[in-house]
Amino acid sequence: MILFESDSQGHKIDNDRREYILSFVSYISGAIILFYGLRHLMLKNTSLALILLSASTAFLLTVGYYRWSKNIERACLIEALLVALFVLALVFHGGYANTALYWVFPFPAILFGLLGVRNAAIGNTLILVLLAIMLFVDGLIPAQYRPEETSRFFASVVIVVMVSWINDYFRERSHQKMDVLQATREKQANTDPLTLLPNRRFIDSHLGRDLAHRPEEFLPMGVVMCDIDHFKRLNDQFGHHTGDLVLKQVAEHFRKALRRQDIACRTGGEEFLLLLPKTDLNDARLVAEKVRDQLARQPFIIKEKEHPITASFGVTVCETADALASSVEQADELLYRSKQSGRNKVS
Repeated sequence: MILFESDSQGHKIDNDRREYILSFVSYISGAIILFYGLRHLMLKNTSLALILLSASTAFLLTVGYYRWSKNIERACLIEALLVALFVLALVFHGGYANTALYWVFPFPAILFGLLGVRNAAIGNTLILVLLAIMLFVDGLIPAQYRPEETSRFFASVVIVVMVSWINDYFRERSHQKMDVLQATREKQANTDPLTLLPNRRFIDSHLGRDLAHRPEEFLPMGVVMCDIDHFKRLNDQFGHHTGDLVLKQVAEHFRKALRRQDIACRTGGEEFLLLLPKTDLNDARLVAEKVRDQLARQPFIIKEKEHPITASFGVTVCETADALASSVEQADELLYRSKQSGRNKVS
């Protein structure tokens, strides 16, 4: 049986958030860095200008790559690597009047926004290790920072990383729980509570959309309407509780008899709809006949006695994505023909 697949809005929202962060770093931060780069180029501070102009150009190229490729994962990874290289290069150089350390503080949060909690935690940890080596190993870099300045800076940036991690970690967990809750509610709304099969709402809200978006995974699709024979008589004779037990057993029979990719839905009181992806009309009829025969042979114990349960079937095939409704209607007409011609038949 095909399981419910909820199109989580959380994933789309998270991608939108990452795109905004990527755009901010590329456009806004890139423009600011470009301004300072051009200024230092005019002041003949060539090495600092080279760092700033290279970073600005790389940021703008990255967002351009994203607009072209639409690959948000790769673009964010490239941007995060550029951010790390820019921070390390600037701290190594020292920046204007050894003020490079001020530029470091925004970037831990940016990495969390671009990479997600796990990857950003790894990336920020590596940056902290490299910063610690550069700042606390004497004579390793040309920049001249005061010892009391570097120690306070490093403690502050560690706090920024930890706070950013806590914020993003619990935000991510909250979103995951919301996604699970939404998926659970959606599944409940699309599931028949008695048989636990998909209901008609599932067909209207999910299957039609999936069929339109991914027809190659479904078409041609066998469409089989099924109705339990003399179900009203069964209810009248043994009570609705017994009728419910029969419906549950029939649903379980469908689960066992059909392939994993097939879909069995309860569409009405004793009516079921079987959808068989990648199945032509001849094979759909063979499946319906197999299900009918096995159901008729299956013993149903009602009040300690075996009671025969049979069903009638109507079979057609859906060839195009927009023909599902008409195919179901045609299968229903064929089901009626089976009923009229004696029941326990496939038409």
